[in-house]
Amino acid sequence: MRPLARLLTAMVMSALTAALSCTTANAEAIAPGITAQSVFDQPGPHPVATATVTNSCQESVAGMIAHLTVRLFGNRDDARCTQAFPYGLQSPVGANTYYPADIAMMEQAPLILFEGGITANPGMYDTLARQWTSHGFVVVITYDFVNSLAHLPVIGLATAIAQHRDPGSPLFGRIDLGRTVLAGHSAGGGAALQAAALFPQIAAAVDPGFAVIGVLAIAPGPVGVGALVGVPTLFLTGADDFVVPDFAWVRWWQYDLTFHAPAWIANARGVSHFSPLDGPGAFPSSGAAVAWLEYLAFDDDTARRFFVGPDWLLRADPTFIRVERNSTADSLR
Repeated sequence: MRPLARLLTAMVMSALTAALSCTTANAEAIAPGITAQSVFDQPGPHPVATATVTNSCQESVAGMIAHLTVRLFGNRDDARCTQAFPYGLQSPVGANTYYPADIAMMEQAPLILFEGGITANPGMYDTLARQWTSHGFVVVITYDFVNSLAHLPVIGLATAIAQHRDPGSPLFGRIDLGRTVLAGHSAGGGAALQAAALFPQIAAAVDPGFAVIGVLAIAPGPVGVGALVGVPTLFLTGADDFVVPDFAWVRWWQYDLTFHAPAWIANARGVSHFSPLDGPGAFPSSGAAVAWLEYLAFDDDTARRFFVGPDWLLRADPTFIRVERNSTADSLR
C-alpha cells in the first residue's frame, strides 16, 4: 500500500480485517457507516504549487451570474474564478497546471487531465485540483469557455508533455505519462469520455510512454458514448442534479453501454449539478473521486476495497442512493 499517513484508514482496515476473519456477513454488516468520504476526503501529504490565481467570481458580471447560479442550486461557498474571459480580461483559452511542490523528491507523478463544465471558469475547480494534487498528482485544467469537446484534453496533454520535456520546468522528467487519468465535470466529463475513445488509439504516436489508465466522469454531458471507451470508468451522479439526471444519458448511452471496460456508477445523496464547484468538505462525492484516483494510479489497497472484490465497499456506502458496476468490474480481483 502506498505510504500515506492515515491513522483513520489503518484503524478502518484493521477493523475490517478482524471482522472478515470471524464473519461471512456482507459489507454493510462489516463496516456500517464507513464511507469513502470519511476515509479519503482530506488533504494528502503533498503541498501544492501552481501559478493559478483565483478571486471571488463576484468581481465580474459573468462571475456574479455564476455565483448566483451555484447558490441557487444549494452550494455552500462562494464560487472562485480566474481572470479568463468573460470573467476577466485574460485569454478564454488556456491550461492551468497544479503539481506537488515537493515533486523533485517524489517518484514520477501520475497525470490528471481535467475539463470543467460548459461556460465554467477554471478557477471554479481550484478546490478539486488542489485536493488531487495534494495526493500526488499533476493536474492540468484546460478550458475554452465551451469546454465540451476532445480538443481540450489534447491541449492539456500537450501542455503536460511540454513541461515534462522542458529542462527549465519544475516538472522536467517528473510526469508519469503512462498513468494518465481523463477527468471532467458536466460537458467536460463528456469531453473526457470522447478523449478516452480517441487517445488509446494514438497513444504510441503521441509519446511511447503515454497511456490512459482510466476516466473520472462527474455528471458528464451527453456528447460521449460508453461503447467507445476501453479503460476503467467511474461515473459520479447526484440525486439533486436536474441538469444531468442520473436516469438520463449518463445511463442510457454511457454507463449502460460501457461494454469493453470495467465501469461503476454512483448516485450521491444531496449532490446537485454544481456541488463539485463547492469548497472543501462540501462535495459529498469527493472522497469517492479521490479513492478512484488512488486505486487507478497507485493501486492503493484501501481504495481498491471500495471498488473491487465481492465485498466492495462503495456498494454499501451510505453516501450514495444507488451504486452499480458492470460485469467486467464484477470479474476484477
